[in-house]
Amino acid sequence: MTTDVTPPLRPVAAQQPLLVYLREMWRRRDFATSLPMEEVRARHQDTLLGNLWHITNPLLTVLVYYVIFGVILNSSRGVDNYLLWLTIGVFSYNLTSKTVLSGAQAITSNEGLIRAVQFPRALLPVSVTFSHIITFWFELGMLAALSIVMGLYPNPRWLAIPVFLLIHTGFNLGAAMIVARLNDGFRDVAQIVPFLFRLGIYASGVMFPLDKIADRIHGPMLLLVELNPFAAYLTLYRWSFLGLPLTGHQLAVAIGWSVFALVWGFRFFRRAELRYGRG
Repeated sequence: MTTDVTPPLRPVAAQQPLLVYLREMWRRRDFATSLPMEEVRARHQDTLLGNLWHITNPLLTVLVYYVIFGVILNSSRGVDNYLLWLTIGVFSYNLTSKTVLSGAQAITSNEGLIRAVQFPRALLPVSVTFSHIITFWFELGMLAALSIVMGLYPNPRWLAIPVFLLIHTGFNLGAAMIVARLNDGFRDVAQIVPFLFRLGIYASGVMFPLDKIADRIHGPMLLLVELNPFAAYLTLYRWSFLGLPLTGHQLAVAIGWSVFALVWGFRFFRRAELRYGRG
């Protein structure tokens, strides 16, 4: 007489254990990398400049901010190498804003794929995050070139940039997962998020140093500025390229937000895994 030792049946719709889910994500990692590569190549293929827009677009944005804040409002006063300082701020802030905005649409714009194919849904926000990392490397190349033109040559601090980008990516991916789930349930989220980023840019030290407003705010508002993750990530890159001060507090804020957003964002996203694509 034999004993049946087959594993217990698990309904198809049941959520996978965490380790199984992570292994499945790793097994299908090509899904999260090949699609972004194709998207980046095809993004501007119908335009005259083609992939040059990956460089031209952010430079035009910097130029507009430089004229408004650096020339007209004179925010450059007291800031050495203001053009490079501003460019670092715009590029790194835009990396977060673009990743989160794309993350908001990660589920809603792929409902057909979700209904047709079984795969870990977390790969969708991972995919959009990877897509924007690819274009950010173009921007890092521009920052390196601009640094050299301004007489700031490669130094050991540049070696920390990939580490800082990894920390930054943890926050971006976690935030993308959060808004992906929120927007799946409430489609208005995708309309609200851009407004929040337009507002947040003025409290993140992108166009002017935060110490110019630090003396005017107190209490909870000052605490929000000091714990602002966007400002912390700008500081990391500015330390690498410009040698500006980087305190232990700022590094702790950057790492803390990255770990919190990634861990909590992944758990929050995964709890609704079985509801995605059901309309």
